[in-house]
Amino acid sequence: MVVSCSAYGCTNRRQKENGIHFHRFPLKRPEVLKKWLHEIRRKNFTPNQYSYLCSEHFTPSDYLNESRPELDKKLLKDEAVPSVFKFPTLC
Repeated sequence: MVVSCSAYGCTNRRQKENGIHFHRFPLKRPEVLKKWLHEIRRKNFTPNQYSYLCSEHFTPSDYLNESRPELDKKLLKDEAVPSVFKFPTLC
């Protein structure tokens, strides 16, 4: 299964050694999920267990200092909310 980013306009896909990490939506934490959904601004989008956002939508401060290099995985803080997006500007 191809893992791709669910953010508007983002075309990142999981590939070996591209340095981009993918994070599942916090489906079991409704308050945090609500914040994620607000930030991604996608109408009629309902994430499921196969929905991801890539690391390009998070700031360095969203990550725990104790990343796991042996797993090639960066760990998000529990309260992390995506905040880096490139939305089209309205004229």
